[in-house]
Amino acid sequence: MSRKQLRIKNTNTENLLSHLRGEVGEIITTWVILRHLKLEASKLETSDIAKDMGNRSLSFIYLMTDKLRDELIGRISEIAENKIGRLNFYFAATKLGISHAASDQFTRFVISTRIREMRNRDVSHKELPEESPKQLRSLQISYKALLKAVAHTLRLMKKIDRYALGPSAPYLWKEARARRYEFMAPPRVGYMLVPYLKLSMRERLLIVVEELRESLDVWSEMQTMIDGQESKILACKKWGVILIGDRMVALETYPLQELKEISTREHPKLEDLSATQDLPG
Repeated sequence: MSRKQLRIKNTNTENLLSHLRGEVGEIITTWVILRHLKLEASKLETSDIAKDMGNRSLSFIYLMTDKLRDELIGRISEIAENKIGRLNFYFAATKLGISHAASDQFTRFVISTRIREMRNRDVSHKELPEESPKQLRSLQISYKALLKAVAHTLRLMKKIDRYALGPSAPYLWKEARARRYEFMAPPRVGYMLVPYLKLSMRERLLIVVEELRESLDVWSEMQTMIDGQESKILACKKWGVILIGDRMVALETYPLQELKEISTREHPKLEDLSATQDLPG
């Protein structure tokens, strides 16, 4: 077994994907701050260039936007590398055994927009020419190109998670988006916890329905009491959903460890939580 194959085999999948989500989260958060500063700059800018140059607050914003742009360029370039053992989409696809088509497309985008070239020239991993060039070529990466790269990064992470996490991935990333402005320090921590975000009862019911449609192993048998009668029911412990007759009911808390008793008389609203879709199969 080659060193590369050994590295792939020994790398923990959950650890790799967790850190990859964290890196995507850092990219998203950097873009959010960059966008905010650009909006603040537009409020301070005037038609007088000389006056703007003398505005210290505006100069500080320009400095910070340049730094954040460089961070985006560096992180996006790194995550687009095709290297085993590094934090990038190619390594994740290899570990999961899925097609490299999407990660290769992302890499080509980063190269075609010259984001990688900009990283290598001015940001990090700098390539030092043997002699100082007589005329330095100007290279600028537009905000639009960076925005497309950030969107591409997020789409690719969602696609990988759809394979790794299953039908719950879109719901979890929707919840992550709702928390985008609830900053954590460092930002990657919040995104590393994406698989553990709390979902609503309705969302969990829909996830179970989709998992059943994909023929996943959803139900396990549990012993409980229903209205004082000893019974056995089918339960999806992961999402806190139980099957009563032909109705699915989402419980308030999950994952489900044990279910001592269910009283439909004391909880008449349980029926309101039933899934409206027909159960697959």
